[in-house]
Amino acid sequence: MFKKLLTFTLCSILSGPILAKTILIDGQPIEIGDINVNGTGCPDGSVTATATNDNKNIAILFSNYSAITNSANPIATSDCNIALPLSVEPGFSVGILDIDWRGTVFSAPDALINFHREYFFSGSQGPSHDNNWNGTGFENFLVNDRPPFVYYSGCDGEALIARADTAATVIGADSLFSLRSADVGAELLLHVQVIPCEE
Repeated sequence: MFKKLLTFTLCSILSGPILAKTILIDGQPIEIGDINVNGTGCPDGSVTATATNDNKNIAILFSNYSAITNSANPIATSDCNIALPLSVEPGFSVGILDIDWRGTVFSAPDALINFHREYFFSGSQGPSHDNNWNGTGFENFLVNDRPPFVYYSGCDGEALIARADTAATVIGADSLFSLRSADVGAELLLHVQVIPCEE
């Protein structure tokens, strides 16, 4: 049995059906269907998507996934939900191993920032994760969500639909959460594995 690892570089999350593309990993074609998102953090027109030069990653750039507070508005929220179809040729199966998120926070004294994620794989309930920052100041963060199980698609070519529902909440003045940054590229990394099905 051979294993192939695919890293999808998603520089945040996108809006509407943006991209349908086939990429190759060690000669194995993987089709990425229309990616759909919705939410206040990814409104129409705030997202662009492209394949990287080596045709092994997808770069999805957005400009609006943030929650920012001030003294007049000490509570802010933002959310973005993504559905990503992945499929391979019959006789192979594709599964998601883990997911990385990158972004920026600034948590003022006594402020609380929460970033919540829930995952679903082709209708099956996956894990949920939360990260909190409390008065920690400025931080470029990387959080890794490793599901307690690896969900694989069937062997008949049917797509694996990976869905992530996300929400950011900031409580306390003069603080922010952002999945984009001028100095740090915000990204969501999906590590995907393709394996041959047993005869």
